[in-house]
Amino acid sequence: MQTMDLQINRWGNSLAVRLPQELLRQLGDVHEGDRIQVEALGPARLGLAVDGQALQRRRAWLQALQQLHAHMPVTQPVSRDEWGRY
Repeated sequence: MQTMDLQINRWGNSLAVRLPQELLRQLGDVHEGDRIQVEALGPARLGLAVDGQALQRRRAWLQALQQLHAHMPVTQPVSRDEWGRY
């Protein structure tokens, strides 16, 4: 993985770092709202890790949704004319 220089910006009373799209692609399965774990590794050094439990919950939810979909009965398509009656 490559090193990136990111700028620290003010966000209310806090400071924030934006994660560029290129970095997110390298991280893989990371989305808005995910939580990360941050560790101070020493003066001016941080360690970041994506919350593995959140990823496991999302994968379990997706698997449950796929299983539900597999057991749903196939029905006749609804035409636009039929849809307008409801």
